[in-house]
Amino acid sequence: MKQRGQAVIDKIIDTAERLFYTQGYNNTGINQVIEEADIAKASLYNHFETKTDLLVAYVQRTHERWYNRLQTALDKVPDPKDKLLTVFDYHLERQQIRQFGGCPFIKANDEAGTTDPRVLAEIQAAKTHSREVIGQLVRQSGHPGILNDAELTELVVCSLEGAIATASVFKRATPLTAVKKIIKKLI
Repeated sequence: MKQRGQAVIDKIIDTAERLFYTQGYNNTGINQVIEEADIAKASLYNHFETKTDLLVAYVQRTHERWYNRLQTALDKVPDPKDKLLTVFDYHLERQQIRQFGGCPFIKANDEAGTTDPRVLAEIQAAKTHSREVIGQLVRQSGHPGILNDAELTELVVCSLEGAIATASVFKRATPLTAVKKIIKKLI
């Protein structure tokens, strides 16, 4: 059973996650988080001194959950090439759940990445980790070497990021499925 303090933290971050993602960091007031989390103001400030501290915690937890869910999906796939393609399936599923709202890290970066170096550092850490995971999958894929590992990693990362952004603009899966088909031809 969770300790009461952790349960309150989770409730606060759950609420902030929903609000920051759907209406934006700048459009979300701390009082709205308090009200919708149904907690006392002192409870929030006991765990997060500032709204930025809450955003950093949200980014950290979002990254941790992203990686854990992705790893679970990858663990189900035995073929190394299919593992790389599973990254696209995973992101497609996440975008469908989010109604093609885009990348939570990019959204947070657009609003707060330039105002506090801690926010930018957390977002960069999440994106760096994503690149490392993809790089490892590329190296293990046994691709035919049309591109070297670094080039293919860069192509997959940039294609994935672009497809997520494009899918969020057009509110459909087509960009992600199209990029997956292209990458499949290269591996």
